[in-house]
Amino acid sequence: MNKTPNTTAPTKAFRKGLREVKVGDVDKVREDLKSALGVTTRQSLAAYADGKRILDVETAARIEAVFRNYGVSACWGE
Repeated sequence: MNKTPNTTAPTKAFRKGLREVKVGDVDKVREDLKSALGVTTRQSLAAYADGKRILDVETAARIEAVFRNYGVSACWGE
């Protein structure tokens, strides 16, 4: 039986979502994303945003929830 890990694709990036956020909300969104990801630095957030870090399903759902709170429905992509 072939078991797939409970993770998303390693190249799943959310730069597209960051581009679609209103300019006035960008700093708040970044802080909310840092909190959802459990990171504290800008570099760590960028690694996730660029798809350089593997996301598990729960983390991906938290990211989607942050973007939904700011009116972005399609956040995944470069």
